[in-house]
Order: sequence, then structure tokens, then C-alpha cells
Amino acid sequence: MSLWTEIRDLVARGQVTLLAARLVKLTDAERAELGGRLPGLVKELRHVHAEQVRAAHPDDFDDELESWEIGDLIDTAAPALLLTGVAVITGPAAAVTWMTSRDVNRRWAGEIDVIQVCRVAATRPLEWRRDVAVRLARRIRRPGDRIAPLAVALLRESGAVPPDHDPLVAAWLAGPVAARDPLTRVLLPRVFDADGAGRALRDERLEPRPSHWLAAAVRELPRQQVLDGCVSRFLRGGEAQDLRFFVRLHTLLAPTPAESAPRLRDYLRLLPSAPGPVAELAAGQVRAALPLGHADLVEAVEALTFRAEAKLAVTGLRWLDQALRAAPEAAGDFVPALTTAYAHQSFDVRNRAVELSLKHAEVFAGHAEAIRDGLHHLPTDLGAKLAERFGGEIPPEALPERKEFPPLPEPAAPRPFPEPSLSSGDGERWVRDERRLAAFVAAAAGDREELRRQLGPRVEQGLPHWQDWRRKDVRLDPDD
Repeated sequence: MSLWTEIRDLVARGQVTLLAARLVKLTDAERAELGGRLPGLVKELRHVHAEQVRAAHPDDFDDELESWEIGDLIDTAAPALLLTGVAVITGPAAAVTWMTSRDVNRRWAGEIDVIQVCRVAATRPLEWRRDVAVRLARRIRRPGDRIAPLAVALLRESGAVPPDHDPLVAAWLAGPVAARDPLTRVLLPRVFDADGAGRALRDERLEPRPSHWLAAAVRELPRQQVLDGCVSRFLRGGEAQDLRFFVRLHTLLAPTPAESAPRLRDYLRLLPSAPGPVAELAAGQVRAALPLGHADLVEAVEALTFRAEAKLAVTGLRWLDQALRAAPEAAGDFVPALTTAYAHQSFDVRNRAVELSLKHAEVFAGHAEAIRDGLHHLPTDLGAKLAERFGGEIPPEALPERKEFPPLPEPAAPRPFPEPSLSSGDGERWVRDERRLAAFVAAAAGDREELRRQLGPRVEQGLPHWQDWRRKDVRLDPDD
């Protein structure tokens, strides 16, 4: 058997382990021979298998059956095709193009045997492996890509410098953890900037003890770098699940007031519109820095009372109460926050806002007009309390709109169920199925020969043509 025939047969059968054992023993001359013929291997496999399919099904062969069978063959052979390319293709760019081509990187193919690929790649020059690893890593588009585990493994094995590519970071985080991973030093600091990293880390937990990546970030990175990274990631925004890891990491660090003070402006910027968990974290850091400068406190209160979350809005009203007790002369600066709370969707927040208005009615006396303007946001009972103290028109109680509905249609008169029949008939599908089943059961209990005569042509006619070669699996006899 020639070398080419041996390799082709191993690839066609998808025998990756045996193929790897043969490829690692290739001489330079054999590698050159296989490399010249490899581009035509897929075409040759398609041709050979098409001939086999035609020979096996001479009577009922069709193009769709051929396409189906050959697709299965290429799916089976895809991991072996990739392995062969790693062993024999000379140029790194050409090797990566082969590994990511549609005939090799197939959606329904089996998983790549990373261990065997690395074993074969170890026979190639170091610079070749590093170039291939970097190029392959740049081809990653999402953590679930078939090539992602292989790209990460080749980067580890070759010692190549990972490219600055966000999907690579997410794929590395989502993959299996390696002990003493050489990629940690380069890729871990990138989690704060790489798109998709937060999504890959969303399941990290603080309890009962910090999980791997939370502990690794605290252990491997400088504390100030981690704090800056978390805050910068919060400021970039995003969905709550994408920021979950960074909220937990910030919580694990538990920064002191002295550490939070230089980032106070950033925490204030997070209060109005950051996702709820981030805003709660930022509010906690701002609270630790109290007392704030007057302008910063006004900004914080306005941001919190604007939030839809009742817990944050109540926090803002609590700070407002404390500020008025400390400096009642500054009441006018907090009126916009107070009237914003009148329109909150939570009744508890609106009620607290009214109670604060009445509690500090004397200092708000000079701003009665602004308070009266907010009365229309309040329900009647709360608005009446404010109107009694500050004047203004009590908002009318909103009555639910009366709706008229048309009468229900008369139910249809009951009708007998259609008679059993083996024919398809008309009507809904479930009715036709019930009629056929009832007719089959009745006929099976009577004249079975007549039932066989009626069922045979119907089954043959209704059998999908792509299943013709499986006719032996179809039961045509009611005695089966």
C-alpha cells in the first residue's frame, strides 16, 4: 500500500489516533509528497464515496442521497483532515487557511482531538508552531468556536505571545483551566477591556469561597490595577450579566474609603444609569465617602431619586433628609430631586417623598410653587396632604375606564366524531390521525389480509425517498 493510500484511508475512516502515530514518523520527503496532494484529498474522498454509494444503491440512487452520505463522510473525516494539514503543510498561513476551511472546520463534525494535534504539531519547527498558533487565535470569533480550544492549546505549547484579540480572551476564560497556565500573565489583565470576557465569567461565585477566576484576579494582579479595571469596566456600560463578575470582584476587594476617594467622581457617574448591581455598589462607595461636598451630594441625590429601583431611590431620599438636617438653608438645591420622587413608580418612594416634604415644610416654604407643580404626579390621598400644607389643586382620583365587551358567541352544537377511515380525508390533522388509528385498530381485529393490502401501497407511497435504503426498518405487517 502506498503512503498516500494509507493516509487517505485513515482520514476517510476518521481514525485520528492511528493517523497521528503515522504522521509523527513522516520524513521530509514524505511530508513534501503528502503536502502536494493534500489539497485534492477532499475532492478525491467525495468521488470515491460517491462511487461506493452508487454501487450500493443502483436502483434507488438519487443526488440527495449522495449529498447526505458524502456530508456524513466529510464530517467524520474533518478532524483527521485538520490533523493531516498540521503535519504536512509548509506555510503557516496556508496551514491555518486549511484548518479553518469549510471542508475541515465543519459545523457538525466531531470535536478536534487537541492532544493529538499538539502531538503532531510538535514535530514542526518552533517558529512555525508559534506563527500558526497566533494566526489561528485571530480566527476565533466566539468562545464556542471549534478551533478555540486548539488555538489556546497551541499558544500554551509553543510559548507564542497571544495576539490582542477579544474573542481569544473570552475563549480562554471559557475553556478548561490549566495549572500554571503561561497565558495567565498576558491574558488575565485583558479581562477588563475584552468584549465577551464578562459574559464568559458571569457564573463566577463569591460563596462559599471565591471561585477560580475571582481568586486568580486577586492573587495575580496588583490591587490598584484590579480596582481601576473594575471601575473602567463599569463606566463602559453593558448588560448586568456582563458586569456581574466585576461587581463580585470589586466586592471581594472591599476597597477602603481612602482607596475609593480618588475614584469618587467615577462612582458618582455610575449612579444615574448603570445596571442595578453596579449602581448599588457605587452608592455604597459614595456612602463610605460621606460627607461629600455639597455639589457632589446634590448630584448623588438627584441621580438616586431618578432610578427606577425603589431601594436606590429610598437611599437618595435618606441622604436628602440627612443633608436638610445638616444644612437646611440648602433646601432649594434638593427640590428637583424631591419632585422627581413624586413621580416614582413605587408607592413607597412617593410616600416617603411626601413625608419628607411635610417634615421639612418650613425650609421648603419658599419653594411651594415647585412642590405644587409636582402634585399632579401623586395619587389623590398623597396629593391632598401636600396641598393642605403648600396649597394647590388636589389631583382628581383617576377612575378606571369602563369597557364594554361584545357578547360571547353561541357554542357550536355538538356533532358526532367522523367515522374511522384509513384515507387521509379532510379536517384538522389530529382528527385525521384519530380516524386512521381507529380504522387501523378495527381492521387489525378483523380481516388482517385486507388491512395488509390497503396499507402496503400507502406506506410505500408516503415513505420519504431519502429513507428508501432503510425500507427494511419499516414495519408493514400489523402482526409485527
